[in-house]
Amino acid sequence: MSRAWVQISAGRGPVEVRRFVARLAERMEALCREGGLAVVDVTVHGDEDAPASVEILVEGDARRCLEGEVGTHALVERSAERGRAARKRWFAGVAVHPAGAEAGAGAGAGARAGVDLRELEISACRAGGPGGQHVNKTLSAVRVHHRPSGITVRVADERSQRANVRRGVERIAERLAERAARRAAEGEAARWSEHDRIVRGEPVRTYRVGRKSALEVAEARAR
Repeated sequence: MSRAWVQISAGRGPVEVRRFVARLAERMEALCREGGLAVVDVTVHGDEDAPASVEILVEGDARRCLEGEVGTHALVERSAERGRAARKRWFAGVAVHPAGAEAGAGAGAGARAGVDLRELEISACRAGGPGGQHVNKTLSAVRVHHRPSGITVRVADERSQRANVRRGVERIAERLAERAARRAAEGEAARWSEHDRIVRGEPVRTYRVGRKSALEVAEARAR
């Protein structure tokens, strides 16, 4: 089955945009599950509440499932940190990139050997509400945070907590290896240029903040 990265990016935007990215990533993950995609894991780059980007590794036809979601998304919300005359529209980008067959497959002990366990914060968590009754509601899901890099991975696809911890550490090792390879490779710009490609005009979705800080679609661009 094909795999893909669903990338939600703040570009070079300020903290208000990064907070929007966190909310938008939750919505994209929910849409992936509702569309029948298997969410393998979620990688957060930066502060979990205000990340620079979030990557969701999925199995299935991500482009078909997220048709109409790829592009610029806008949030209409006044910032509490800025004056009333300041801007109140914030823009984030959603992109889908093919993932190699090895992505998320687990690199075993060899990958784990490259991670200092003392640099990790591991905690139990629930898999999350979106996805209905088929989502694992137990605390077997785990969150693994690598302090030096700021990378956080949430894993819930294994049945036991111990297996999810092992898989989470493997994911962290893979992400660190991928980051190093990207920085060294000439093709790095092809994928990461999405951070700078956020076009402010004609967003595919415009949101407002509803009850319990959830995103509500206020306007969708006609297809």
